[in-house]
Formats: sequence, C-alpha cells, structure tokens
Amino acid sequence: MNDFLTRNPVFRFYKWLFLKGRDWFVSLTEKGDKGPLIIKVCMIVLFFSMASVFMSTWEDYRDAGSSGLSVEGEPTAELPPVAPIIWRALSVLLALIGVVASLLIRPEKSNRSQQRFIIIALWMAALAGLSSWLPPDVIETQRALTGKALAGETPSIFAYFGQLVLVSSLIISVPLAAWLYFRLSLMDRYVVQSFLSPFLFCLFSFTAIWVIADMNDNAKYLAQMQDGQAFQYYIVQIPFVVLFVMPIVMLLAGLFSLTTLSKSNELISMIGAGRSVTRILMPLFIIGLYSSMICLAFKFHWAPTSVGTSDAIMESAKASFWAKRRGTEVAPVLYSKRGWMHVNEPDQRTWFVGAVPLKLSDPMSDVVVAKLNDKGQPEVVWIAKRAKWVWNSSPPQWQLFTVTVYTYDDERIPLMTRHAQLTIDDWSETPWKVLSSAQNPEYLGMPGLTMYLNANSDMNDDRLAPFRTNRWNIFSEPFTCFVMILVAAPLGVVYSRRGGMAGVTGAIIIFALMYLMRTTFIALGQGSNMNPFVAAWLTNVIIGAIGVFLLAFRARNREFPKLKTVIMAPFKKKPVVPASR
Repeated sequence: MNDFLTRNPVFRFYKWLFLKGRDWFVSLTEKGDKGPLIIKVCMIVLFFSMASVFMSTWEDYRDAGSSGLSVEGEPTAELPPVAPIIWRALSVLLALIGVVASLLIRPEKSNRSQQRFIIIALWMAALAGLSSWLPPDVIETQRALTGKALAGETPSIFAYFGQLVLVSSLIISVPLAAWLYFRLSLMDRYVVQSFLSPFLFCLFSFTAIWVIADMNDNAKYLAQMQDGQAFQYYIVQIPFVVLFVMPIVMLLAGLFSLTTLSKSNELISMIGAGRSVTRILMPLFIIGLYSSMICLAFKFHWAPTSVGTSDAIMESAKASFWAKRRGTEVAPVLYSKRGWMHVNEPDQRTWFVGAVPLKLSDPMSDVVVAKLNDKGQPEVVWIAKRAKWVWNSSPPQWQLFTVTVYTYDDERIPLMTRHAQLTIDDWSETPWKVLSSAQNPEYLGMPGLTMYLNANSDMNDDRLAPFRTNRWNIFSEPFTCFVMILVAAPLGVVYSRRGGMAGVTGAIIIFALMYLMRTTFIALGQGSNMNPFVAAWLTNVIIGAIGVFLLAFRARNREFPKLKTVIMAPFKKKPVVPASR
C-alpha cells in the first residue's frame, strides 16, 4: 500500500506541495520577519473577498433579470446596470495579480527586491479596492440623481464628493505609506517601529476586550442569529470600534514607546546625534495625523451607519428570541424605529408607520395611510401589513400587502374591502419623504446629515441642533487621535532617573478630562445650549493647547510646572524692588 501511494503521481504532488509550503513557512518565520507572511495572508483574503463581492453582484443582477420578466418573457422593470459587474470582475483580476506579486516576496531575495514586490502587491490591492467600490458607487449615485434612488432620496453632491475623496485617499494611502516608510532614515524607521508594536498590541487588546464583553452581555441573543448574522453583527461594527478605541490606543502606545526609548537612553543618544526633540517626535505626529485621516474616513459615513446596523441586528435578534419563546415568527427586515407619523399637507395624506426599516428601501410594516378631505375628515384609509415602494417601475408605485381599505361616503359610513396585494401609482410620497424625519442623528454620516438638514431646513433650531452638532462632530472627533499624540509625546519623554509613572498618571487624568469635556459639550450642543461648532471643537482646542504647552517645556529640557504653581501664579505677589537713588 505504501509503495502504491509513493508511486501515485497525485500523492507525490500533494506531498511535494505540503513539504514546500512547510519549508516556505519556516523560512518566513525563522528570521523573525513575519511581514511577508502577513502580506500574503492579507492578499489571499482580499482576493476571496473581491470574488465574493463579484459573485454577489452577479447573483443580484441575475435575480433582477429573472424577476423583471413577465409570463411572455417581456421585461416589466428596468434592469440594473451591467457596469458594476465588469468593474468588480476587474477587481478580482487585480487582486489575483496582487496575490502573485506577494508570492514573489521571498526571504532569500534582497531587501530592495522584497520592497519592490511589497509595493506592487499593495498597489494591486488598492486598485482592486477602488475598482470594486468607486465606479459602482458613482453609478448608483448617478441613478439617484436622476430619480432612480432605491428610497427616492436626493443625495448631497458636496457630501458625496467629500466621501469619495476621503475613502479613495484612504485606500491609495496604504501603498504610499509603505513607499514612504521604506525611504525613511534609519532613526525615523526605528521610532516608527518602536511605536507600531505597542500600537497594534493595544488596538487588538482593546478590540478583543470589547468583543468579549459584548458577547458576554448578548450571548443568548447571538445564539438566535442565523446565516452568519452574528459574524455580520461584529464585522459591521469594526469602523465604530476602531474609532472608539483609537484615541486611548494612540495615547498608551505613545507613552509606552517614548518611555521605553527614554529608559534605555536611546532618546538621549538621538538628541546627542544632533536631532531636536520635535524632530525625533515628527514621525509620531505624522502617524497621529494619518490615524486621524483613517478615523475621519470611518466617521464620515461608515461608523455612524454601522452603529445603526448593529443596533438593528441586535433588536432583530431579541425579537426572534422572544418570538421563539411565544412560538411565533418575525420578519427578517431590520428595523431602526417603532412608530412614526408623517403628514403630507399638500396632498392631504397622513402616514403612520409601525416599524421603520433600517434601510429605507426595505418594506415598511404595519402601515396606515389616511386620505383626508378639506374638513380634515378621512375619505379613504388604507391599513396594510406591509408597504413597499417600487422605484424602478414607470411610474414608481406603492405596493400594499394584506391591505384593508375603508372608503367613506357622504354620510361617513365606511365601505370595507380587502386585498392580498394592492398597487397604487398616484402617490407622490417616497420612503425618504415619509421616513427621513424619523432618522436618528447618531446613525447618520455626513451624506445623511446633509440630506436631512437640506430637506428639513424649515424646522426650528431646537430640533435641528442634534443634527448640526453631529455634523461638526464628524470632523472634530477623528482629530482626537492627533491631540492624544500631542499629549503623549511630552509626557512619555523622561530625562531624569524618575520612572514614567508620573507621565502615565498625567495622561490618564488628561484623557478622563477630555472624555468628560467632550461628553458635556456635545450634550450642550445637541440641546441647543451651545453653538454646534464650538461644542464639537472646544475639547480638541483645550486638550491640544495643553499638549503644546507641555511639549514646549519638554523640548527645552525643562520640568513641567506643578499644577499648584500654574493656578497660583496670577495671585502670587511680586517682590518689591527698591528704587535706585
């Protein structure tokens, strides 16, 4: 039997592949340089992700084509465009080229050759991400501008253009950052490496702690999720979690790395080589700005919407949990709010929506629509179990399911009729018009906030204050990362033989102060008790000024003034100098 397996060419190929892969893995890790292995794994994951997105797009197009045909085979609705399929197929090809380039990163090659293939692999990954996201998103927005949006919304060109620039810049910045890193001086690269190790450790640790705590709180509801919904629940929260933990991660990583450099006298050696403290810390300041750009791209749209999506998923899981105990079923649609009323005064129609879907293009549940006469009395009332807006029909129409219609005559006596499905094509409302005012400002990014403020500009300032404050907070909150580096840099640099506990203590106090001020100011802004711009930016200005003040002392090799001295300085009496004769 062993001889047969040894002579079998298939067995010999798999044996050769296994031994080759084992030797390859050992050669990558035995020198302690796991960077090439990480890049290979990331490129393979990216390739399968792009392939999954392409297959999902192709299946959606195929399903739309089959559902849009009548019995005779004639199209009854407009098909989605083919361009997204082509662009996402191109992204799969680019990701495959990136995988091939990453496989050419071999330890036995020179550093310059490895760096070249790393840059090529990262550029292929960036181009794959852009081709998979950018053209289909632009096409979808163009359709929305021409009145073919899924929910009938009209996007803000300024906010959408800002989102395109931010996300595209973030994607392209990955290979550019690698190219810049390879061209840093040896001393700058050493400072960056000293910072990245604690940074990645803190980021992973805080994220893991958050996930474990959340799983412990919601274990019984997570068990009710099916079809990978539990995995989706945590994946969609990645932008929010990164944005939430990034400031404290930047603070602790900066403190740890600079304290370590100070204790080993490496910082003194760098200063002795002729570099100033500010020049030594410059790579960390650049990392702080880069982290702020990443958080800004997340906060601009992804992080707020991820909070709404995760909350809706958990609410759906809780509803499934209790429905299972009662022996009933719930709809698979994710809802963001229960109970909402919309009044269409020009057309004299009043809407009541029992369950507002998270995606406005999804069907509404428990809908009541009343058509009123000039006296404010109902003429026709539609009570439907579900209501869906069909955007791609001509003209767009509403479909009501399991609907009961009450028609009132001149004597106010209703005539009741029941329909399994009813189509209405003369209503001017769209899901965006009916449900936009029900949006939670915490769940909206810059595009959603801008559309809301433009559509509801006639509301009073008190109702718009939360949305205006959150709009400015989208720009101010990400720059907390840079402010934390400004604070960590002077507190982490220690010249004397004293330990770094004083700096750690001061950093914790400043972080707690920052958190308290931000929470208070944002609440004041949302309550219309403070200007929205001031409420969003005042915390960064105060903490940043403290960081610059401390850095000025540390750059001149001076000890920080004690808090008591700073407070009592204006009240301290100056010595009287006698006049000279």
